[in-house]
Amino acid sequence: MTWACLYASNAAEESTMLTRTTRIAGLVLAAAGVVGGTAAPASANAKPVCLTAVNQPCAWQLATPDGIVGGGLIDAADPGQLTVLRVEVKIERAWGSPWETVAAVTGVQTGSIRLTTPAVATRYRTLVCATGGPADQADAQTTVCRL
Repeated sequence: MTWACLYASNAAEESTMLTRTTRIAGLVLAAAGVVGGTAAPASANAKPVCLTAVNQPCAWQLATPDGIVGGGLIDAADPGQLTVLRVEVKIERAWGSPWETVAAVTGVQTGSIRLTTPAVATRYRTLVCATGGPADQADAQTTVCRL
């Protein structure tokens, strides 16, 4: 349903951003029906925070000294649900060319999942996608991508 990705450097900032995001998300949801978060520039000490709807993944990317790290999170409907999440870092070598997966990680476990990929050193345009949902319901799994 809805998701947003934010970057906070400490707990107080995180709490303030979550409160503001919840209010803003409610207004946007009422007007448009969809909320797409805006990512601030990431730093090496930034802490990604994803607000997700149940069984809807979110994705983010962080710039680190070693390269781009892709991340994803999915909150399970209940702690006993078997949940799957796949996070991929993709690059586009030339404008209009197909996206190529250069790093990926997959997890299956009960409850919620949070995963990060290995760092990818690249000068190409990057995209991070997270696909997930209930492991036993392929038709209920969704994908979100973040540039």
